[in-house]
Amino acid sequence: MDIAAVLESALLSPDPKTRQNAEAQLELAAKEHFVPYLGMLTTVLGNDSVKTEVRILAGIAIKNQLVAKDVKTKLAQTERWEAIESPSKAQIKQTALQTLLSPDDRVANAAAQLVAAIADIELPRNQWPDLMVVLVDNTKENQPINVKRSSLLAIGYICETADPTNSGVVAQANGILTAIVQGARSAEPSIVVRQTAINALVNSLEFIRDNFEREGERNYIMQVVCEATQAPDEKLQASAFGALARIMSMYYSYMRLYMEKALYGLTVEGMKNPSNDVSCMAVEFWSTVSEEEIEITLQQSDVYDEEEVVDRENFEFAKFAINEVLPTLLDLLTRQEEDADDDEWNVSMAAAACLQLFAENTGSAVVNLTLQFVEVNIQQADWRRREAAVMAFGSILDGPDHGTLAHVIGQALPPMLSLMNDPVLQVKDTVAWCLGRIADLVIEGINTETHLPEIMKALIIGFQDHPKVLTNCCWTLINLTEQLGQEGPYSQTTPLSPYYDALLQGLIQASTRTDNENSSRTSTYEALGVLASCSAADTLPLITNVSAVIVQRLESTLTMQAQLVGMDDRSNLEELQISLLSVLTNIIRRVSPNDRNTSDRLMTLLLSLLQQRLPNSLIEEDIFIAIGSVAGAVQENFNVYLEAFIPYLMKALEDPDSPTCNTAVGLVADLAVALGPQIEPYCDMFMNIFLSNLQNTSVRRDVKVSILSSFGDIASAIGPNFEKYLAIVMQVLVQASSLRKEADSPYDIVDYIHQLREAILDAYAGIVQGMREKPDVLLPYIQSIFGFLSVVHTNQSMIRSESVVRSIVGLIGDIADIYKQGEVKNFYRDEWLTDLIRKARADRSFSASLKETAKWAREQQKMQLAL
Repeated sequence: MDIAAVLESALLSPDPKTRQNAEAQLELAAKEHFVPYLGMLTTVLGNDSVKTEVRILAGIAIKNQLVAKDVKTKLAQTERWEAIESPSKAQIKQTALQTLLSPDDRVANAAAQLVAAIADIELPRNQWPDLMVVLVDNTKENQPINVKRSSLLAIGYICETADPTNSGVVAQANGILTAIVQGARSAEPSIVVRQTAINALVNSLEFIRDNFEREGERNYIMQVVCEATQAPDEKLQASAFGALARIMSMYYSYMRLYMEKALYGLTVEGMKNPSNDVSCMAVEFWSTVSEEEIEITLQQSDVYDEEEVVDRENFEFAKFAINEVLPTLLDLLTRQEEDADDDEWNVSMAAAACLQLFAENTGSAVVNLTLQFVEVNIQQADWRRREAAVMAFGSILDGPDHGTLAHVIGQALPPMLSLMNDPVLQVKDTVAWCLGRIADLVIEGINTETHLPEIMKALIIGFQDHPKVLTNCCWTLINLTEQLGQEGPYSQTTPLSPYYDALLQGLIQASTRTDNENSSRTSTYEALGVLASCSAADTLPLITNVSAVIVQRLESTLTMQAQLVGMDDRSNLEELQISLLSVLTNIIRRVSPNDRNTSDRLMTLLLSLLQQRLPNSLIEEDIFIAIGSVAGAVQENFNVYLEAFIPYLMKALEDPDSPTCNTAVGLVADLAVALGPQIEPYCDMFMNIFLSNLQNTSVRRDVKVSILSSFGDIASAIGPNFEKYLAIVMQVLVQASSLRKEADSPYDIVDYIHQLREAILDAYAGIVQGMREKPDVLLPYIQSIFGFLSVVHTNQSMIRSESVVRSIVGLIGDIADIYKQGEVKNFYRDEWLTDLIRKARADRSFSASLKETAKWAREQQKMQLAL
């Protein structure tokens, strides 16, 4: 097999069939002749006479046999590498290091990736002991520029992929730092080498923690990076400011001296740099400062759930520098690019993001300087200054005192609303965004009598404007509706009710566009859905009229599916269907169509969508959610649709890897609530699948959490008939409740344990309700339930949650209400139980309804203690 020829065909052949055949040959060789295959690839990689592209592909092909994102695949690849005989591995490593010396930078880059891939396997196992020695030697002054560059690149790759907690890797920290500093210092004549070294430093910062904590080494690192910010090359300057931001993020507690000596001046000057790249990265430094100080403030408050919070001093760098940094940020807002791509980061975007963080960090300290800027610029002839003024105002709304802001907003709204008619798109777009920020963050600044009519008028006009403006107008309306109409479902009217007719008509018209530019069509449907969810009684007839339009449009998409041409058409149609289903779901939940003709039409439509959905479609989840809303509306009458729907539901439940599985589990719970005892004939099927998925270690955590929670809904629905599942379910719940977090548990595990415990609470609550007619059957499990509740009580983060406390006190009361002969009275003597009920009754953050439940639970406790 001429591996070079096959690689060339796979990469460069103009004939697709030839490329496919070559790729198939390579895959077969990797599978059936792994070691010889690596050997042939290694020979090609090291052969200077082979085409550059082919050598690159050979290096990448070897690397791809060693790295993978999937943990299982990665483990298998590591074991396969470990099994290769030492001489073969040594040859590959030697060739990779030799190829690093190649004068062809692209080939050397591929070799650097390969070196890092092998190092990722071997360094943690204390193998390849001479690797760092070779790489450090390659960075010495007497080495050619290309050798220094590629070796530093390899070091950067190694640090980027390796585990910084592994002692085998951390042991290389001194060598890593030596090589990087050699390459980054100002004495290095090559700008390319210095920039590669700075980039490698960013990746290495976690590995060199011990070095950074030593003052002498830290001073030298900071000196090298600060010198790089003053280099003659803009890319190197930008990289250096990026490195300073990363250092600030990781080592804030060491930064006080360096801020006072150099960083204040360097970074402010960097922000003023005419180069966009340099300016952006200098702004990023101050964004990082604010992020760290916001984090420290949170840690020092009771917002953090961790029992032990690391004590960190807040140096308030941002407040100290506000008079220099804030005017600079405001000025940078005027450096917009007229034809900037929305996805392309630029200086004005970076400045706006930094200003938002600055406001959150320093609070009202930003207000006066920002308002001065707004007053000077909001009526300027230059559109950039008008847009910057509005952007500045919108950016400082999260942080300062709301009382101060509300007064200012009252003054700023009239001139700002007038800019919704501005001839420049960027200005109108930013005004619409700013209105959304006001509605979201400082709703008290909007007077519903004086401001709301003009805002509504501006939004309705904005619905007919450019897609960017339309999208932000929809976002503003969503925020206004959620803030001013949150009591709508429980009220006769809301402040928004008088505008519903015009708003709904405007959105329906705007949603007829065939494309979804700037997510404008999706936004219109999202706004329609929120208006439906928050509608008061006086607007329900209007919402019912909208439902007819939505159903008709959904039905028409079934015909459109037959006319699809390509992937773009398919994606566009699927997005439209998902948007329509979301609106329909919200309308059904609000209007509750309970006549048979309406529900028949809805279920016929939804089942048709399920039947005709395209392969690999993402729409199934949204259809299930809509069906759940129909079930909630028609309750026990949904039974007539089960026979037709159950096959689709079972298919989703039996495929735990599908994104729909979790939704399907939740739908089973919804059906149990809606159907009550009528769900019982299907419970054996559901329970068998649920228990099987719980035992499957590969099933996603979110699915398991939903399954545990659904046990409670099923038990509550079928009552005493849950007895046949009780023993196995209680065993599963006890086992799940035994999971504990460790001191070093990552956040995702801690979060999973919290979710798991909330699901167990839901399960216990439903089981107690369902089994109350068979107290003798339930009694043996009461001790486990109280044992679990006492554990949850010790978790400070969980008992701050109203839903958790409501579940616990509800269980306490329900169990006491079932056992009135003293069978469980000993549990009610526990001090934790009294403490929890007292907290539920006294905590001002809890609702009145929870306090009533706690009062009832306390009465039940007293009754038990009196038995």
